[in-house]
Amino acid sequence: MTQELDNKQKKEWAKLLFLTTDLTQAEIAVKIGVSRITIVRWAKEWEGLKLNFLQTREARIKSTLMQLNELDESIAAREQGARYPTVKEADIRRKLTADLEALEQEASVRDIVNVSRGILDYVRAIDLEKAKILSDYFDSYIQERLKWVK
Repeated sequence: MTQELDNKQKKEWAKLLFLTTDLTQAEIAVKIGVSRITIVRWAKEWEGLKLNFLQTREARIKSTLMQLNELDESIAAREQGARYPTVKEADIRRKLTADLEALEQEASVRDIVNVSRGILDYVRAIDLEKAKILSDYFDSYIQERLKWVK
């Protein structure tokens, strides 16, 4: 079947659940397969992340696009014949474009957790037993994806 997650992977999964779900620390401990005390200890490290977590991937994409747009407007406002980026601006543009590509690429584990939560909420309202079964499948899939994370 599937290999057991190592402690680093369990901690990452617990962090995702802590930041993206309304599960209690005890529920997270059961789902991950660690003690509640371990989750409490880990959660102390993650408290500050809850504030940062509010900035979604979509918000970062929007911010990066706005930065690119501002750079382009700055270049376009120059005199005719000088409407090209400086070496520094070209480097910034390349980096912003690379950031956009990275943000728009394959769904991250966090995205998978968010989508699975929405689907589970929907199914739970219709059929609680099927939601429990589906939750097990999502958990298994997320565990597999965590193994792929560097």
